Amino acid sequence: MEQLRGTRRGKILEILGAIALTMLALSRSGAAQPLPNENQLVAAGFKVVVAATREQQEHLQTLPPGKLTAWQRNGKHFWVYPDVAKSQLYVGTQKEYEEYRRLVPGGGPTLSQQQAADLASYNRQDAAMKMYNNRDLADPYYFWDDFDGLGWR
Repeated sequence: MEQLRGTRRGKILEILGAIALTMLALSRSGAAQPLPNENQLVAAGFKVVVAATREQQEHLQTLPPGKLTAWQRNGKHFWVYPDVAKSQLYVGTQKEYEEYRRLVPGGGPTLSQQQAADLASYNRQDAAMKMYNNRDLADPYYFWDDFDGLGWR
């Protein structure tokens, strides 16, 4: 790691590390939300989908545990809740999600809050991509170490 210090690659790694630590701190600073209850999800109209294949079970492991997550698939919006212990997924549309919110006040972000968070995340990612794109276009050899140590003057 000491060799990387001072080089562009080292600086990039330092920046990425700082971003990762910031994101970790921000994710832990949010207010605790109550865990969704499977019975309440079913009562709100969520459908139970069993993870039958190995790929489905592996994907189930990657979803945030204990959290309703917004998904978009084939142009349709869904809300999903993974139950890894039972190898199943609770899936609902916006209608079922709103019914769940009515049954359990404070059960998660409202649609406008979720959209605002998604837009903020998109804008951060877009700004980073523009910055790195401009950098790459300005210096096509950015991924190489400095050539200063080769003895030319």
